[in-house]
Amino acid sequence: MHLPFPEKVKLENPCAQDDGVYLCQQLYRVLQPKGFFPALTGGLLYKEGLRKDIDIVIYRHRQKIDAFETKDLADVLLEAGVEITNYFGFVTKAKWKGYSVDIFNPETKDTELEDIYN
Repeated sequence: MHLPFPEKVKLENPCAQDDGVYLCQQLYRVLQPKGFFPALTGGLLYKEGLRKDIDIVIYRHRQKIDAFETKDLADVLLEAGVEITNYFGFVTKAKWKGYSVDIFNPETKDTELEDIYN
């Protein structure tokens, strides 16, 4: 059985690696004083071309911060123009300058998968 290749998906608002790097710089400015650090990950980091979103991992300064949940950083993220739209514990969906952003917290303890923003 031969299946046709799927049609290419048109990206709603594609982003480039430079966009992800710039977002990390803006996030670092507001997160670092609070004991957190952003890191670019996902397709923008290791694939060429435009991507559908910007993937960011947020790490804590282990000697200063015991634990955190991304939803608790909502006001700080907003200072960099990042607005949370959906929260699912490990991954938080957000918007920044019209781009889709996925924010990951690998240490989350919040396993409640129900979105608290909708």
